[in-house]
Amino acid sequence: MSKAKAVKDSGDALEDDFILEDDQYLSDVSEDGHELAGASDNEELGQAQAGDKRKQAPLKETDKKKKKKKLSKKDKEQEKIPLGKRVHEKQIMAIKESQDWAFKNLSSMELDERRIPSEAIKDSKAFALDHTLVHLESFLKFSVEGWKTKIFVQDASANQKGPVADQANTPSAKKAKKKPLEKVEGLPKGSPVALILSPSGIRCMDVIRALPAFQEVAKVGKLFAKHLKVPEQAHFLENTVTHICSGTPNRVEKLIQDDALKLDRLELIVLDCFKDAKQRTILDMQEIRVDLFNLLNSQPIMDRLKAGKTKVILF
Repeated sequence: MSKAKAVKDSGDALEDDFILEDDQYLSDVSEDGHELAGASDNEELGQAQAGDKRKQAPLKETDKKKKKKKLSKKDKEQEKIPLGKRVHEKQIMAIKESQDWAFKNLSSMELDERRIPSEAIKDSKAFALDHTLVHLESFLKFSVEGWKTKIFVQDASANQKGPVADQANTPSAKKAKKKPLEKVEGLPKGSPVALILSPSGIRCMDVIRALPAFQEVAKVGKLFAKHLKVPEQAHFLENTVTHICSGTPNRVEKLIQDDALKLDRLELIVLDCFKDAKQRTILDMQEIRVDLFNLLNSQPIMDRLKAGKTKVILF
């Protein structure tokens, strides 16, 4: 048998008109005898890789949780620092965030229009003592420039009664005799130099009790709702030269609207940021902070803040 005939009769021989199908061009075996990866193998490989990714996902999630725990721990440490003791940028941010929450239904553009200017927020971090009522008088001396000539003064045209007239009976009588209070003509009535805003009437009373030295020589107004009516407070303001006022945001705004509380001499608005039993400050209580920012955004106060005549400070 010839060689050509043997090839033709063998099983590997192809007929002259034989055509390979597309899938017949691909072989599962390489020339060296190893299997090649087919479509099904690629699918299995892809599934395996996807499975590996899924197995790794919980690890990444765990890492995120660890990071969150670290951040929350850092935040908790930050929370322990009184607002007024934080760097100035943090003080500004605390007021901004509280205002955002107070008016959470407003657009960003509307919020920007109501924003308290950063330059109107006085930095209180430099005050070395703790932000507690024991040091409130020192804090006011620190915050009001030239406080002696603004708070420790008498109205020259007024008939002095009460604490100022009776100061000879006080522990500071000798000092008062050596350095008599300056008498100033034409001091406006009902126009305090400092306004301290607290979240409740009870806290306002605590604030007033923390000002014994100031009360010996200055008039302190009680501008809150507890047992005090608006007409009574208006009468007091219209007839008294006040140096310091302690009040709640809602009542203070009402007295400004009634033109009883004047702002001619107002240099400082103190936000009393003590923490209540639930560890909330005046910037955290929703109803109170709505009243607070309605007051601060009122036209008379906002005009003074923008003009640099009045400053806001955190205590």
